[in-house]
Amino acid sequence: MTETATETATATPKRPPGRPKGYPRSGGRARGTPNKKNQVTRDYVIKQGAPLAFLCRVVRGKRFTAAAQLGDNKRTYIYPTLDQSLRAAEILSRKVLPDLKSTELTGKDGGAVALTLLDFLKGLPA
Repeated sequence: MTETATETATATPKRPPGRPKGYPRSGGRARGTPNKKNQVTRDYVIKQGAPLAFLCRVVRGKRFTAAAQLGDNKRTYIYPTLDQSLRAAEILSRKVLPDLKSTELTGKDGGAVALTLLDFLKGLPA
């Protein structure tokens, strides 16, 4: 055999070209769909850990059982500090209350805002 015949026999075939540019993507998970593993983990933490209930107990200053050593029958309780209670209240408030955004009000052409009460006063009984 010649050298050219062995080179073509051992060479891997060339891959066909991929999808042309501009064609839509097909297949796969839709954008925004949560990963199944992440969803299962999230559900487990919410069900078993009850993070919101825990934070509420910290805010109220309820006592917690401290981690005891093996074989120790004596229970030890700890209470959350003021800093821990404030931090838990901060986290809870972010979950419940919307974020406030500052907006600047300006009038026509960036000037002061003009208020007219005439239209409002017309609707009031005399």
